[in-house]
Amino acid sequence: MRKSRIEVIKSIVLSILVILSIYLYYKVYFDYKIEDIVKAVDIYKNSQSEQELLKMAREILASPKEMYLNISKNIAVRILSNQAQYSQVVSEFIEGIEKSLVKKEFEISSRDISINFFKQKRVLILSYGYQIDFNTFVYELTKRNIGNAAQGFEFDKIFIEEYGKNTILYFFNSQKQRAVVMRFSQFGFMPLEDSIEKDLKLVYSWSDSLGFTEIANKDILIPVEFSDVQFSELKTRESSYKKEVTIHRLFPDTILTRKNILKNGDVVITDERKTLQLRNDGSFVFEYTENVFGEKIDSICDALIFYLKTFYTDEDLRVCKLEVQKEGNFKIYLILRANGIDMVTGDEEFCVRIEVKGGKLQKISGHLFDILKVRTSQIKVDGIAAIDTIKERKGDIFIDEIDLEYISGGVSSYPYWKIKTQSGVVYVETIK
Repeated sequence: MRKSRIEVIKSIVLSILVILSIYLYYKVYFDYKIEDIVKAVDIYKNSQSEQELLKMAREILASPKEMYLNISKNIAVRILSNQAQYSQVVSEFIEGIEKSLVKKEFEISSRDISINFFKQKRVLILSYGYQIDFNTFVYELTKRNIGNAAQGFEFDKIFIEEYGKNTILYFFNSQKQRAVVMRFSQFGFMPLEDSIEKDLKLVYSWSDSLGFTEIANKDILIPVEFSDVQFSELKTRESSYKKEVTIHRLFPDTILTRKNILKNGDVVITDERKTLQLRNDGSFVFEYTENVFGEKIDSICDALIFYLKTFYTDEDLRVCKLEVQKEGNFKIYLILRANGIDMVTGDEEFCVRIEVKGGKLQKISGHLFDILKVRTSQIKVDGIAAIDTIKERKGDIFIDEIDLEYISGGVSSYPYWKIKTQSGVVYVETIK
């Protein structure tokens, strides 16, 4: 009996020592904290299915930089990405176009068309801020080829008009004032439009309806009124949690993994097939040691899915630029948003860059940081006041674009008005 008890106690002690040794191994090798291990394992176990990841990848690709409901030439309501209506519009758009193309229930044509055509109409506006190849975009969202109807056509805005039993999508090229027009059965945007109109918080107007024709591009929507809109003051910091989660996902087999600390303090982790470099400035570079080891990537959505499985935690992301050179060779630039507004990292206009060459993933680089909310306040300077400010300081300079933007860095800040002019970019504070 006594011997049996001693054996039980030995077994318990041995088990405790084994658990402790595993913990210390992780602690020394990767500087893990036990709570980080639990979080990483939890994320790994609850990883989403391929279908759910594909849905998320498509939503990131289809998410515009800016979304508006145009009610008249004097009123356009801005919808931020943290509002429920924003994601609903994107989801309805993807679902509607996918179903229609699968069933081949659509008509397509192209026509020269002026931006003025849309100003008096009730339309949803999805503005992307960069040129997108039409055929590539439609194929990525639907896995269906349109054919040669719009070969080589690029767009930077989509206007969605819905009335009666019809939905019309205008894929619009602002430079050429030309559109590919697709007509479908009704998608179901009208209830969403009614919901947006009842929530008039961020009101914009076309520049020419405000008399800005001599100093502003006629395509610009100028913010004129903010009703009880609260924006957070934000601060960014390096994210140890995101680093540990990423390491766990990329290098699950710790026996084959090596960790080196360089003289400059950068940390390099490798398993001889792939390498992750965590730099002192908070940036990272992930790449394969040889091209043969690279993940096979067949599409833009495939590349986004790899990013979601490996680096994503719970951020609000959109594509801010696509560079497609030829089939199998492209770069995707992603940007992080906070409070529905872009968060720019230093001098770069993106947070992550994904590079694919020859149908294989080459490199992913960018920044891993946490966003901290410091406090909230109302915006006190509208867009017209911001324009007046730069006119006073720089004279009558021609304005190409005006938007809200966070700039990450050591000091916390509210969003700035980012005003693109022919003489460069000017930032005006929103809080006075």
